[in-house]
Amino acid sequence: MERKQYGRLIADWVDSIRRRRPSDDFQEKLIATIERFKIPAWPWEKLASAMIYDLAQDGYPTFGAFLRYCEGAAVAPASVFMHLCGVIEENGVYGKPLFDSRKAARPLAIFSYLVHIVRDFQKDQKNNLNYFAHDLHLRHGLTAASLREIAQTGEVSQSFRNLMAQYQGFAEYYRRKARTAIDRILPHLKARYQLSLEVIYGLYLQIFERIDSQTGSFSTSELSPGSGEIQDRIDSTIATFRQI
Repeated sequence: MERKQYGRLIADWVDSIRRRRPSDDFQEKLIATIERFKIPAWPWEKLASAMIYDLAQDGYPTFGAFLRYCEGAAVAPASVFMHLCGVIEENGVYGKPLFDSRKAARPLAIFSYLVHIVRDFQKDQKNNLNYFAHDLHLRHGLTAASLREIAQTGEVSQSFRNLMAQYQGFAEYYRRKARTAIDRILPHLKARYQLSLEVIYGLYLQIFERIDSQTGSFSTSELSPGSGEIQDRIDSTIATFRQI
């Protein structure tokens, strides 16, 4: 099936959701869930746009293009999660959260995505995937071929360190915004959802803290905590958790 056909299928699928005209049993159940929990339509539309972008494009020409892509690929699903954490139930009827789920989810979603890009650099390049904005890696004198070579040989140039330092800075910017957004909505969430957000934030922070743009090798193994470390971080988060 050609890319255009896939794109039309995705667009038709979202249109069925928007019009509340299910084409199969799965859509019928999804629409029922959307209506029950008052989930807005925009996440599905943005997610579809990101999927269509994936079919038509090869990477991101600019960091701005990457951020626009994130609205569908990362922010949309994160917003649905945030919405479901914040819905208000009364006598079996669900109402919308007392906060803007998109605004609350956006910085954490982008922070998480940026952490994924840095952590998975080696693995992605070996699979011929490049998630760095083209204008940025070219500005640092790095081509698609040189990025693949670094991933394959493990020989890290100063230019690549500079690129990673820039992405580390982007991630730190969104990390701070994510922490602020989480703190702002915690009072509107039940304890179990407060804890869920703290665990998610803590696990991505754990990976972020391993990034060393000055001396690191940027290998997948270097940037990936072991199962024991992950469990320790979860246990620590649970032990120090206090409901707000």
